[in-house]
Amino acid sequence: MTFTALATLAALKDDFKRLTNPHNIIVTLRKMQRSNGSYGAVYPPNASDSESDLRFVYCACAISTFLSNWDGIDVNLATKYIHSCGTSFDGGIGLVPGQESHGGSTFCGVASLKLMGMMGEDGNEEWKSDLIRWCSQRQVLLTNEDYNPSGGMQGRPNKLQDTCYSYWIGGSLLLLDSFDVLDHDALQSYVMSCQNEQMGGFSKVHGAMPDVLHSFYSLCYLSISQEEGSNLHAMKVNKMECALNVRSDKIKYFDVLRDS
Repeated sequence: MTFTALATLAALKDDFKRLTNPHNIIVTLRKMQRSNGSYGAVYPPNASDSESDLRFVYCACAISTFLSNWDGIDVNLATKYIHSCGTSFDGGIGLVPGQESHGGSTFCGVASLKLMGMMGEDGNEEWKSDLIRWCSQRQVLLTNEDYNPSGGMQGRPNKLQDTCYSYWIGGSLLLLDSFDVLDHDALQSYVMSCQNEQMGGFSKVHGAMPDVLHSFYSLCYLSISQEEGSNLHAMKVNKMECALNVRSDKIKYFDVLRDS
């Protein structure tokens, strides 16, 4: 919720000056990091009812970026944890070590590394090429009736297309400097096919009812892909900062990326 609150304030172009004690946020953040580098969802981090996975590592990195204070994260330990979530057999990233690769957890891992400035600090580029391959293979480019229209992204192998993964995986590839491996004409066409003409929002899959979550992530992908493909002539979308999920012009107050 701390990340959500700060991201909302940033989207509203708030300068955070009304935060009563941002230092305490960082102090608590430091206490929430576990010995393996992960973060618990609540304090204390080892509470039996506290989840602990890459989602909360990403939240910690985003909070640190918004507040321009990295004292709440052991960056090297967090980086080691992210790499431990990588799966050697397919190249993707799971939510926790040993779990199946997934588009959402892949984005959390990649965006965290980007925000920490640790994208290439381990001296091993093999993991990156394997991850790019896994991400590129998630685009569904088939012509059978079960995938009509096709061109969208799936979150895991053998799953259906889903508009939110156009951003989770597309954004991961953008942060990995490999955005061009996707067929953006096909992907943009699929995302636009999921827009409801009467209600205006975007759905998870073609023909379903629109919802807020998939409308948001569809627009996020359309934003970051405006210079790719040719299917956006009818829609102007504001540019956004991919690693933070916030419009670029709303976060000019902050040090957005440590390695930019």
